[in-house]
Amino acid sequence: MKPPVSLLTALFAGALLATPSAEAQRTATSAREAIGLVSTQFGPQAVQWIAEMRAQGGVPQPTDWQILAYDQRAPRLLYRFWAGGGRAGDGGIDDVRYPDDVPIGYFNASQISVDSVAAFTIAEGEARKAKMAFDSCDYLLRLREYSTEPIWRLELLDAARRLVGKLYISGNTGEVLRTVWIYRDQRARPDGQPLIIDSMAPGGATTPIDLTGTYSPTATMPNSAIAPGAVIPPMPPGIASGQIPGQIPGQVPGSMTGIHSVPLPPAPGVAVAGNQPYAPVDANGRPMTGPSVGDGIPAPPPISPAPTTSAPPAPIPAPPAPPAVSTTPAPKPITTSPPKPPITPSTGGGGDSERIPPPPIPR
Repeated sequence: MKPPVSLLTALFAGALLATPSAEAQRTATSAREAIGLVSTQFGPQAVQWIAEMRAQGGVPQPTDWQILAYDQRAPRLLYRFWAGGGRAGDGGIDDVRYPDDVPIGYFNASQISVDSVAAFTIAEGEARKAKMAFDSCDYLLRLREYSTEPIWRLELLDAARRLVGKLYISGNTGEVLRTVWIYRDQRARPDGQPLIIDSMAPGGATTPIDLTGTYSPTATMPNSAIAPGAVIPPMPPGIASGQIPGQIPGQVPGSMTGIHSVPLPPAPGVAVAGNQPYAPVDANGRPMTGPSVGDGIPAPPPISPAPTTSAPPAPIPAPPAPPAVSTTPAPKPITTSPPKPPITPSTGGGGDSERIPPPPIPR
């Protein structure tokens, strides 16, 4: 007996309805699966060293991954692959990164202890604690700067693909290193701007928040970095009272914003409307008043009249000129010998009378 046509139509329609979910489950690919697909298609050496992996639109896992791997044969040392849905493809030589945007480092598959599935599970738990809803997830896996530790960066997006959360998770231990949440609903700032909560900000948060949906200046932060029961100081009065953003307290609405001068206190002795003039005091601290003081300031002493006639001042003698110093050496003194006695010539022809006559000549 053949089943009625209506029953066959219902079975066929049920099979069609079940097909999309099964197809979606089959095409979702994790990071490890993507590396395995490229390794099978192009060889293990193709993904021996990976610079980074990216994927978009994970619900919760993406359908394909972009892999940037090291290849010493490439002119700029990098080659691109894609993988997903049980297939892998060649993305060609990368000519964008080197030398301007140098990768932080390189890792291989054995260094990834936390796969994309585990990273999403951790991010989902953090979103639950922060009471944050999201629609999809973008993935990035690369090394931590100056380290060999892979780091997951998960960006959580809403249905309009607006960023609502960003998480950094260790690819080795699964530790949540940093979280950033953006609240745009009733938990936003009173001035209409999104409320941003950053776990790495000083104090663990930047502004107070109440996750129940009612703004409270003394609410605690949804952050593990803040001690339980810690009270956040209230916002400044101008912001808490609904002041216009950028408006200075006391400023006329619509006036120019920016740097404004502040009136200085009046200088001593200068009378300003609403202020008394400066009055001096004596050594005991009492104000000096009286007919000689006038308005409180002592009168200056009288000036003696200048003489009508005066003798011209005596001229000041010029100082004597210093003796001239000769630069030529002094002449040496000339020494003279004493005069010799004069020689008196003899008057006799026989010679000098004082001489002894010679002996007679014998005959």
